[in-house]
Amino acid sequence: MVIKRITAANPNLTSGRNITETQHYWARTHGPFVAHAPTLRRYHHYFTTPEAYALEPKPTFIGISMFWRDDHLRMPGDWEKGSEAEAWQTYYANQPGGSDDRQLFDRTERWPTDDQHCDILGEEHVIIDGETRPGMINAIFMVNRLPGLDHKDFFKHWLEVHTTIASRLPGLRRYIVNPIVLEVLPRGGTTHDGWSEFWFDDLEAYKAALKSPQWAAMEADGDTMFVKEKGIVIGKEFVQKDENWKNRDWGALALSEDQIRHKLKLQGYDELAADPDGPAKVRRAAEKGRLAVWTPERIATWDESMIDMRPKSKGHAPMDPGDPAYYPVPEGGGHYSKPSPVWSTDIAPE
Repeated sequence: MVIKRITAANPNLTSGRNITETQHYWARTHGPFVAHAPTLRRYHHYFTTPEAYALEPKPTFIGISMFWRDDHLRMPGDWEKGSEAEAWQTYYANQPGGSDDRQLFDRTERWPTDDQHCDILGEEHVIIDGETRPGMINAIFMVNRLPGLDHKDFFKHWLEVHTTIASRLPGLRRYIVNPIVLEVLPRGGTTHDGWSEFWFDDLEAYKAALKSPQWAAMEADGDTMFVKEKGIVIGKEFVQKDENWKNRDWGALALSEDQIRHKLKLQGYDELAADPDGPAKVRRAAEKGRLAVWTPERIATWDESMIDMRPKSKGHAPMDPGDPAYYPVPEGGGHYSKPSPVWSTDIAPE
C-alpha cells in the first residue's frame, strides 16, 4: 500500500512576490529546505501553469507539494529521542527566522480559509499505469463527498464505477485516485476526502479532453458523489527529492572562507558577512550536512550555529552557472488575486 500526502497553497499576498516569484522560491529555496527531513523519501511539486487560468474549471491553487514518507501515520513527537528525525522536527518547528511556510504562503487568520490550503493523506490507487515525462500536464482535483454519503459507499463507487468512466478520457496517459486514509480523520486538519491525478501529454491534450463527451460523462457521474467546489491544480511536475537525492553543500565546500564572505556580501547577507566567524560557521555546517539552504533568498543551518537569515540589501550575485538551485519552474509571471489571478509577462523565470 502506497500512502502519500499533498498540501496545496496560494501566495502570501503581503510578501511582495507575484505568482512566478512564489513558485520560484517554493522550488529553489523552500523546497530544498524541506527536503532535508530525514524521513522524507520522495518530494514532488506541481506548479500551475498561467495558461490554465483561461480554462474552466479554473485552478484554485498555484501549486501543490506531494510527500512520500517513512511513516505518514507517525506523529511528530513520536520520533526516537536523539534521532535525526527528532532533531529536524524540533528545528523545523522552531526556525530561528520564523516559519518559512508562513512567510511564503497565505496563512492569514480569516474566514473562510478554504482557498488558503489543502492537506490530504491518501492511499494511492493507480488506475492507468502510464509512464510520465518532463513537461506533461497533471490535472489534480481535490474532492469531498456529498453530504449523506458514508466513506465506505463513496470509496466503493469512486474506485469501481467512477474510475471506469474517467479512464475513457481521450489522451489520458496516467490516472491515479487517492482516497483519504481514514485513520487520520480523528487528528483533524484534513481538508478533503481524497484527490485524483489526470496526466496528459500537454495542455492542448488536456483542453481536448475537457471538451470531449467522455469528460461530460465523467462530470455527470461526479455530480452524484462529489461536492461541486473542488481544489484544482493544473500543472507540471517538478521533482525536488527522489531516491537519488543527496545532501548538498550549496557550493560552500568549494569556496575559501574569504570567498564565502564575498558571496554573502554580494547576496546581501550583510550581518553574516560582517560576523568574523560567519563564513566558518557556514562551512562547518556544510561539512556536517547541516547547511539546509543557501540561495539569494535565504541561508539557514540546522547545527549549533542556527543561522537563519534573509538578505537585508539587494545583492547582485546569481547562483553559480549550472548550480542545481536554479530550478526550472513554469514560464510566465503574475499577480495573485481572488478569485481569478491576473498574469503579467514582466517577470521571466531565472
